[in-house]
Amino acid sequence: MVKESRFLRSKRLRASLWYAADGKCQLCGCDMPSDWHADHIVRWIETHRTNVHEMQALCPQCHYTKTAQENRKMTTAKQLDLFSQPSHQPLTLRKHQAEFLEICKLIKAGRPIKKILMLVTPGGGKSLIPVIAAVQLIPNQPLQGGFHGSIADAICWIVPRRNLQRQGEENFDDPFFKEHLAHQHRVMANNNEPNPCKGMSGYVATYQAIAANPDLHAHEFRRKRYILVLDEFHHVEEGGIWHRHLQPLVDEAVLLILVTGTHVRGDSQQIAFMPYKQTSSGLTPNLSNTEDTVVLEYTRSQALRERAIVPLHFEWGDGEAEWIDQAGQRCSVPSFTEAGDYTGIALQTALKTGYARQLLKNCVDNWQQYKTNNTRSKLLVLAPSISTANQYLDWLKELGINTAVKATSDESKEAQSAIKKFKKDYQPRDVKAVDVLVTVAMAYEGLDVPAITHIACLTHIRSVPWLEQSWARAARVDRKAGHLKNLGLIFIPDDQLARQCVEKIITEQEVVVQEKEHNKRKISDVGNSSNEENHNIQRNNSIIPLTSSLTRSRASDLSTGESVDYLETEIIQSTAQILGISSSTINLKRFIEIYNSKLVNTELDPLEKPSMEVLTPSEELEIIRDKIETHVRKYAIKNGKEFKSINGEIVSYFGKSRKKMEIEELGKVWAWLQKNYPVTD
Repeated sequence: MVKESRFLRSKRLRASLWYAADGKCQLCGCDMPSDWHADHIVRWIETHRTNVHEMQALCPQCHYTKTAQENRKMTTAKQLDLFSQPSHQPLTLRKHQAEFLEICKLIKAGRPIKKILMLVTPGGGKSLIPVIAAVQLIPNQPLQGGFHGSIADAICWIVPRRNLQRQGEENFDDPFFKEHLAHQHRVMANNNEPNPCKGMSGYVATYQAIAANPDLHAHEFRRKRYILVLDEFHHVEEGGIWHRHLQPLVDEAVLLILVTGTHVRGDSQQIAFMPYKQTSSGLTPNLSNTEDTVVLEYTRSQALRERAIVPLHFEWGDGEAEWIDQAGQRCSVPSFTEAGDYTGIALQTALKTGYARQLLKNCVDNWQQYKTNNTRSKLLVLAPSISTANQYLDWLKELGINTAVKATSDESKEAQSAIKKFKKDYQPRDVKAVDVLVTVAMAYEGLDVPAITHIACLTHIRSVPWLEQSWARAARVDRKAGHLKNLGLIFIPDDQLARQCVEKIITEQEVVVQEKEHNKRKISDVGNSSNEENHNIQRNNSIIPLTSSLTRSRASDLSTGESVDYLETEIIQSTAQILGISSSTINLKRFIEIYNSKLVNTELDPLEKPSMEVLTPSEELEIIRDKIETHVRKYAIKNGKEFKSINGEIVSYFGKSRKKMEIEELGKVWAWLQKNYPVTD
């Protein structure tokens, strides 16, 4: 049987239905507007018939209300598929993404869900959530008498860092997801310009920008129905200034989506908008579903099982250090693993002297060997301070790495430019390729570069959330590399504090939230350490680091807890160096075991060619603005006119300033200038 169309498209039949209703809505009796709807009296999903005698004419508002009431009874997958967006090919979503998609369908079916709380392990795939929300809940184009009303007009995605804004634009522009989700949505990175969407389906702002001009965003949320996404919302402290400025947006939003990779703040304060409950151990996050709130979780173990992330292998480096303390006394420790109360100071010394150079060299040597197979591979270096980052850059040059760039925590244009270069895909053997980034604090979250395979973790920070987020940079699956990236390698000092962080993550990887935490360790926020010894690094700046050296190494696997001791690591790595083989110590050991068991490795898939670089909406906007600005100034200089007078004519002719214009409007300005103010060379 041929399935009939859901819509009454015949003009003749629509006219017949209108005259039968005498031009009045059949429910409220109002005069029907030009965009009136032809409604199925018995829902189409039940009859699959579109007959004019089984329909009635309704105004849009009555149709939306009737449909929402009917949809509340729709719960089966077959019924909910009515609301699915078409897709050219099947797309395999990760567990939390698929669950989120089903929640969107239920919202469209009339469920009164107003808040979705998502706890997703770092690297698990949070950035696709706003795209799915837009695809499901915002129309690709204005509705024209469709079956049901849209849920929202636009989406606002708030992120903690500026580099995440560009990533947000790129996620919406990703051709892979555009094809598989069949959407044309785009979002604009915006920091407090009027008309923040600029004609797009939404905008991406930072928490800092919201706090700087809260009235602009509050006014925008009153103009349109917004979906509000708070990304890594653990940055928002309960009762803090960000909380106060975000509250009006939360109150106005038709749907609030809270996404984070951690349920705790480094300073142990409560997180704004996080539901809590009282337990014997105090307040703890309440992860129970309610009528209007849905909680979705995606743990590290689930991500590993679904191959949403790759396993992390650790190459631990023990060492010795010597320094002069505040009293002028010469102090030393023969091993980080036995440093005790001196761990923090020993680590501070090591990260500024010979130990750090040796560990960095070990990481670079391994990375360069690894890169002979996976040419996409990139290296991330985490430095403890800006001055040390500069020193690391000098060391990298001495090791023959001349294309490394630096991005510090000041979020300057230079830092943003460096990150952009590091994220770019390059052709193999491109001499301009930037494949090493030295950063201070900016790797905490949002540095989405799937090609990262190696991290030199030369930082003093020992906060579990911070380190987990940083290590996740190497845990991302690289679609373009395929099986050539099957792990992430972390080179890190073998100090007691780092080992405790890894052990804690391993313990918690099956449980996102623990009701009781015995002997809870106070962990500080980004840039601070996790206990008293680590605080010495911040406070005790008067010590004089003298020398340090790397003495021995061992290895471990975060996902399995598998480890290789110091002696075995030395034997495996020295043998691998002689043979010119590069991999993690864990993998090399596994290779030996597989070889001894006479198992055969599978062939690796070849690399795909990197895709061409595309411009984000904010980059398009900036380019055309610059073109107009340059043209106006050039014309004014050549023809003896005032620059301001031409700008005034633009405002007079188009009715608004360029700052308020969308990309399409700016294109019209450009064409108008070419015609009325031509510049000839």
